[in-house]
Amino acid sequence: MRIASLLSLLLVAAAACDQVTVPSRGDASPDSLSSLWESVDAGPTNFNAVSGSAADNVFVVGEQGTVLHWDGTALLPEDSGTTANLRGVAVVSADLAYAVGEQGTILRRQGGVWNAEASVTTAVLNAVWAGASTACAVGEQGVALAFASGVWTVITNSRNDNYYAITDTDGGLYVVGSLGVVSHIDITAASISAVSLPGYTKLLAGATRWANGAYFVGVEGGFFFWAAGKATQVVGLPEVFLHGVAVADGDVWVAGNQGFVAKLPGGQNPTIIPTPDQRWLVSVYAASATDLWVVGRSGAILRGPPGTRGVGDGGAN
Repeated sequence: MRIASLLSLLLVAAAACDQVTVPSRGDASPDSLSSLWESVDAGPTNFNAVSGSAADNVFVVGEQGTVLHWDGTALLPEDSGTTANLRGVAVVSADLAYAVGEQGTILRRQGGVWNAEASVTTAVLNAVWAGASTACAVGEQGVALAFASGVWTVITNSRNDNYYAITDTDGGLYVVGSLGVVSHIDITAASISAVSLPGYTKLLAGATRWANGAYFVGVEGGFFFWAAGKATQVVGLPEVFLHGVAVADGDVWVAGNQGFVAKLPGGQNPTIIPTPDQRWLVSVYAASATDLWVVGRSGAILRGPPGTRGVGDGGAN
């Protein structure tokens, strides 16, 4: 679906979002909690990633070059200038963001306008991280790209791993992917090196920074805290495919297949948060402990978490 054809639909959806009636919280049962999510009907588009720099600056990207922007009042489409499927987004500030996707697509947003960066690969790019003056994009077949001094370059990599997520840590950038692969990237040196994740050889699909380390998530409830080059597995999650992970105010949020969302205070003792959905949820962004965005397949866009926000809070309901 093209951005142009989404415009009228999303204008209606955004307006409807402002009119959602949230049920009384009271002593809500787990089943009734699922109805407390705000849901935006954005059509059948597969959404692949959500990220933001603040509660009023959130971006969602997906198929056919779809880009949606939440400005604190409405969720509206932006012209990406491409029809390539977008798979990853990184938001630095209100004036700087990147999106990546198929056919080696790299987009940069400045001054409210998206423009394509010079192509350096035709590989599928699944994820991107960005800072004020540097960035890194990773994808399939071992592709890793570094942006520094205004230029994108290919990082030489002897491995053929598929990478699905990237995050920064105090020890630099880490990417995760198929067969439990974890690799370290040094943008300055334009180098990448694989490290081990003992005992887990399944796909890792999500990563986010936390304190002095990072959280990684993946297949069969895989959930790990990574710090100082070592992984600690956190148990207790069901064997669901976890795609996305985010942290806000010490709470860790994970999202996965069949509408799965869970909260782990301090990264421990998971509590499943019911959703009104059975679609695959593939990405999550936590603007704060009470402002969570979750996106996924077949037009899934949820905002919550349930039971924390009422009508009119933050101009979003």
